[in-house]
Amino acid sequence: MLSDQEFITMSIDLNLFFLRIMKEHSLFLQLAFTPKDSALGEEAAGFRAAFENLLAQATELAHGTVSQAAVESRQITTPYTVEAENLTSFYTGVPINTSLTQQQNMLRPYSRPVRAGLAREVEILNRRAYQLTGALAEFKERLLANVRACRMFTMNYPLLIEHILREARFFMNMLVTLVNRENPMTAEGLINQETFWNRIMAEHSKFIAGLLDPSEETLIDTARNFGKQFDALTAQALQAARQTASIAQVTAQSREETMKLRDFKEAGANGILECKIESIIIPLLADHVLREANHYLCVLGTCNLQE
Repeated sequence: MLSDQEFITMSIDLNLFFLRIMKEHSLFLQLAFTPKDSALGEEAAGFRAAFENLLAQATELAHGTVSQAAVESRQITTPYTVEAENLTSFYTGVPINTSLTQQQNMLRPYSRPVRAGLAREVEILNRRAYQLTGALAEFKERLLANVRACRMFTMNYPLLIEHILREARFFMNMLVTLVNRENPMTAEGLINQETFWNRIMAEHSKFIAGLLDPSEETLIDTARNFGKQFDALTAQALQAARQTASIAQVTAQSREETMKLRDFKEAGANGILECKIESIIIPLLADHVLREANHYLCVLGTCNLQE
C-alpha cells in the first residue's frame, strides 16, 4: 500500500511524462491525415488540446511534488524540446504551446510536506487522465482497423499506430495500479515494464530506419541493428518473466543497450534540429523518442544522466 507521499509523487511523475507523450501522439496522428480525412485531423487536434489542458493541471500540481529522479532523467522535457516544438510548428503551421514546456523546465523536486487534499486532487487527475487516454485509445483502435482494412490512408505506418495504442494502454494500466495504491515498481512490475519498453525501443529503432532518407545508409544500418538487439532483449525479458532466465543479466544488457540507443537518438535529434540529417522525421518526434529512452533508463535505475 502506497503512502500519500509515494502515491502523489509516483502519479505526478507518471502524468508529466505520459500526458506529454499522449499530447504528441495526437499531433503525430493529426499531421498524417490526408485532406479527405480532415475531420479526423480535427478530432486528433481536439485530443491534443485536451491533453495539453490536463498536462497544464499536472504541471501546477507538480511544483514541489515531482521527484528528483524524474527531473534529472530528462524524461519530462529535454534541452531540445522547446526548439523541437518551435521547428515543428514552423514546418507544419500547427501552433504549439512552448510556454508549458518552459514551465516544466523550471520544476523543482519534492521539498515540502503533503498539504491537505493534495492526494485527492492527484487521484482526480489520474482518473481524468485514464478517461481521456481511454478515449484516445479508442480513436487509435478505429484508425488502425480502418487502415488495415484499406478503408483509409494515413502517412503513419500501421505498426506506428499500433505502437502508440500500446503505449496508451500501458499508461492506463499504470494509472489503475496507482489509483489502487499499489506499487508498480515491484519485481514483477519491473519485469513487465522491461518487456514492454524493450519492445518499444525495438520499434523506435525500426521507425527511425524507415523514416531516414535512403542516402543516410550508415544511420539506417545502425538503427536496424538496434532494432534487432532490442527484439532479442524483448524475448529474453519474456523468458525472465516466465522464470526461465535470469532477469538481472537481461536488465544489465537492457540498460547498456538503452544507453547506446539514447545517445544515438540524442545525436539524431541534434542532427535534425541543425539540418544535418536528411529524413522525414518531425523534429518533435526525434525529441519524443529521446524522452522515452530517458524514461526507460530511469525505470532501469539510471535516472541521472551522468551515471
